Amino acid sequence: MIAHVFKRRWRKDGKLHVAEHYSAKLQMPWDSKVQVLSLQTVDKRVAQDYLNQLVKERHQERQGLLPARTVRDAAARPIAEVLALFLGDLRAKGRAATTLKKYESILPLICERSGWDKLPDVTARSFCEWRVRSGLGPKTLNDYLGAASGFIHWLQRQGMMRDNPLVMVDRVDTRCINPCRRALSPDEVRRLLKVAPHFRGVVYLVALNTGLRRNELNGLRWCSFVLDTPQPFVRVAASMSKNKKETCLLLRPEVVAGLRSIKEAKAKPMDYVFRHQVPRVTTLVRDLAAAGIPEVDEQGRRVDFHALRHTFGTNLSASGAHPRVAMEMMRHSDLKLTMKNYTDVAQLPVAQALAALPSFALPVVAEDTQKRTQITPICTLNGVSCSPVASSPDTVGHTGINLKSG
Repeated sequence: MIAHVFKRRWRKDGKLHVAEHYSAKLQMPWDSKVQVLSLQTVDKRVAQDYLNQLVKERHQERQGLLPARTVRDAAARPIAEVLALFLGDLRAKGRAATTLKKYESILPLICERSGWDKLPDVTARSFCEWRVRSGLGPKTLNDYLGAASGFIHWLQRQGMMRDNPLVMVDRVDTRCINPCRRALSPDEVRRLLKVAPHFRGVVYLVALNTGLRRNELNGLRWCSFVLDTPQPFVRVAASMSKNKKETCLLLRPEVVAGLRSIKEAKAKPMDYVFRHQVPRVTTLVRDLAAAGIPEVDEQGRRVDFHALRHTFGTNLSASGAHPRVAMEMMRHSDLKLTMKNYTDVAQLPVAQALAALPSFALPVVAEDTQKRTQITPICTLNGVSCSPVASSPDTVGHTGINLKSG
C-alpha cells in the first residue's frame, strides 16, 4: 500500500519550484493505480490526518461498513440537482425527445408526491404508499415505476447509489384490463380505403403494409423510397426510427402503385412525402364513421392511427408468418411484444387451425361384440377362499365367486 503526503516540485527555466499546498499519493492493496490527491492545505499535520482518515474510510468501504464516498456525496445533495444531472446525460446521449419529455414530467412528480427530497428518502414504502393514493390506472403506474427504476439504475452506474430500493416493488397486474386498441379486420380495411380520399388512402395503405409509425411516416422523403427495382423498398433512417436502427422495408405492388399515383412530376428527392398529411385523430374518426367502423367496439377497444400498425402485426400472424419473421418486420427487439401486444387474437384463424389438425377418432366397434368384464377381488369369507371369475351380461345377478373349502 502507498500512502504519504508531499509537496509537488517542478523545474521551470532551471529554477526549482515547490507547491504551496500538500498533495497525497494513495494506492490501496486492491487498487491497480496510484492516485494523486490535492489536499488543499499548507499544514503537513492536517494533510497527514486527512490522508489517514481517507485510508480508514477506504478500508471501511471495502468491508461494506461504509458507503462509497460518491454515494455519500450524492446522498447529501438535493434530489432535484441529481435529477438535473440525469436528464442532462440523457440529452447528451441523444435520447428521443419523447423519452426526455416523459422523464421530465414523471420524475419530478414522483419525487414531490412521495416526499423524496434527497436520495436516502427514496424507499419502496414511500413509493407504494403514493401509488395507493394516486388514483392512477395500472398501466400508468407501471410507467411511473419504470421511469423511477431507470433513474435509479443510472444512479447505480454512476456510483451514486449502492442498492436499488425499488427492486422489490412489484408491477401492477394488467392482465384483467381490456386492451385499449384493436386491429381492423380485412373487410374493415377495404371499407376504410374505399371511403378515404385518394392521398389519405395511400397514407393508410402504406401504414397498413409496413407498420410504420406516425412520426416515421412524417419523416419520409421521396429519396427514402426506391421504387424502380425488381423488389421496391423504403429505407427508414436510424435518426427517425424508434429503435435507432436503419431498416429497409419491402413494398407490395399495390403500395408502389399508390405511391406513384401521388408523386408529382416536379417532386424533388428531398421533398417530404407525407409531412402534415398523416391524418389526425379527428380526421381518422371521420373516415371511420364514413366506412361504418365504430371508433370504440363493444369491448371498449378503440381504433386510432397506431391501430394500423396493430393490424399489420395481426395480419402477419394470421397469414402464417414465422414469429421471428413477424418480429423482424415489426422491428421489435422482443418476440413477446410482437406476439402479445401487436397481435389481435380475435382476428386469428383459430377455427381453420383447429380444422387442419389430423383426426384421431375412436375405432367403430360392433355393439353385439362389446362385453363388459367385471372382476371381483380375492377375499376370504369364514375361512373359505374366494377366487375372482369373470361375469358377463348373461350372468347378471350371479355372485361371480367360486367357493372352495380351505
